Amino acid sequence: AEAAALAPTVSQYWNYSQALRTRALAVLRPAPAAGGRELEPEPVLPPDLRITAEDLASLRELAPPPVLEGAAGGRSFRLKEPPKALFQKVAGAYGIEIAFDRDYLDGPPVAFRLEDAGWREALTALENVTSSFVIPLAARRALVAKDTPAKRAELEPVMNVLVPLPESLKTQDVQEMARAVQSAFDIARVGFDLNRRLVLFRDRVSKLKPALLVFDQLLAHRGQVTVEVDLLALQESSALNLGLLLRSSYPLAFAANPTPFTFTPQPDPKTMAAFGGGKTTMAVTVIDGQLFSALTRGRTTSLVRSEIRSLDGETATVHIGDRYPVITQGFFGRIDPQAQGQLYRPPPTVQFEDLGIVLKMTPRVHDARELTLDLDAEFKALAGDALNGIPVISNRKFVSRLRTRFGEVAVVTGLVNESISQSWSGLPLVSLVPGLQSRTRTLDRTVLLLTVTPRLEALPPVEMPSFPIRTGSEARPPTPYY
Repeated sequence: AEAAALAPTVSQYWNYSQALRTRALAVLRPAPAAGGRELEPEPVLPPDLRITAEDLASLRELAPPPVLEGAAGGRSFRLKEPPKALFQKVAGAYGIEIAFDRDYLDGPPVAFRLEDAGWREALTALENVTSSFVIPLAARRALVAKDTPAKRAELEPVMNVLVPLPESLKTQDVQEMARAVQSAFDIARVGFDLNRRLVLFRDRVSKLKPALLVFDQLLAHRGQVTVEVDLLALQESSALNLGLLLRSSYPLAFAANPTPFTFTPQPDPKTMAAFGGGKTTMAVTVIDGQLFSALTRGRTTSLVRSEIRSLDGETATVHIGDRYPVITQGFFGRIDPQAQGQLYRPPPTVQFEDLGIVLKMTPRVHDARELTLDLDAEFKALAGDALNGIPVISNRKFVSRLRTRFGEVAVVTGLVNESISQSWSGLPLVSLVPGLQSRTRTLDRTVLLLTVTPRLEALPPVEMPSFPIRTGSEARPPTPYY
């Protein structure tokens, strides 16, 4: 491009520049627009946190773990039997067949009393009094073994779960949620596929099922807020011209008749005075003034209203104004008009500036009544001056944080710009006398008021009902009968 600009008559340079420009545009990534949200960089995951092809293949091959389905209705028990007999009688009452581990040793009789209990409550109570755990084998079949860490690691089935992620969540937030669940429940394996937005969990069923319930609550949709933005602009202007306008120059005229038989000038007796006599009669202007008074006033009021919707913790941007093009680079060299051949003038580079109000808001929803708004307001306008052909843009910025209730009007910022100019004119010394001068007074005032009114569109997770999740102890997690 530089060679084509220096030698515009050589068409070969211009052809080369156009060919390189086409290749460059094919590999260039578009830059984010001014005021817009930049794209998140793709995070780099370590190999142990990635979902591999083997993980996906095992998910297709493995079947879901079996789930017990006992008979409905409550049963009452008053028994005192050894553990094996207790399991057979209690489970048999609900139509469940029991098998025992080969290392399961029968013990002394145990008293077992229960009133009007379902099959889940009965088996859970029986596990506690016999220090055993139940492993579902089919809908009506289960295996009973001693509740020890070695037996749980040997007999309890391992489950792989692939959880799809909603598009509204950031990848960084999802990783933090999954790692928090992994740390709380000591999950053996957690993997991520950020391109497909998938999370993989792998561990024993008794640990993984309550962990998935907690992860599902963490993935609850965030609160949604609509903010109504009002911009009130008031412009006033007034101009007052008042006084006596006198002449600043007094011409002298020759009023005599130097030549016989010619016209004799006659001075105007209203504005001129004559002095001298005969052939030396002169006239001078002494009265030529103007008394004036004029008043001009103008007032303009405008209201701009806009609504913007955002999620809890997400930054939203609203722009009220225009986009003004500013030339940042251009070719201003001289091109010979007599040059032959095709002439190439590089196009200028233009950057658009957002004039007016640019407001960035980040809502933080506390509950269904209150929220906190992080506000960043910026006001840009043309200053009227220019440097090297580039206009000067005045900028005023306001950063604040406020806490308010939903439905209340909050004043974000206000801007008052007032300009007063006064001038007077007249004759030296004479203009010092009141009334013998001309006065001009100009007043320009601009008032901007920016207000926001937040409204709740979707409840935050803190307002959602949460259900208790049985996790048991670290050594004895409960058997999930679901």
